[in-house]
Amino acid sequence: MEIMLCKAFSGEITRVVADNEVQLSTLMPIMANSIGLYSSRDEDFGMYNLTQDFEYSPNDSLGSRETKSGDLLVIAPASNCGGCRER
Repeated sequence: MEIMLCKAFSGEITRVVADNEVQLSTLMPIMANSIGLYSSRDEDFGMYNLTQDFEYSPNDSLGSRETKSGDLLVIAPASNCGGCRER
C-alpha cells in the first residue's frame, strides 16, 4: 500500500510503499530510514495516523489497524531516544 509519511519535526512528507501485513516493530525503522531518520533500536520510533486519529503500537501492522492507502502517518523518534539522529 502507498501511504504518506511525515517526518515529525520538519513536516517533510514522502510517499512510501509499505507492506500492510508486516509488524510495525520491523517496519517502522525501515520507513524512518527511508525519510532520513535512523536508530539502531526498533522501539525508538512512534507513529501516529493523522488521517484516522490514532497511535500505532509496535505490535500492530498497518492492515491490523485498517490503515488505508493514502493515509497520512507521522513518524518521530521516541522521547527517550538517546540514539536517534536525523541525517
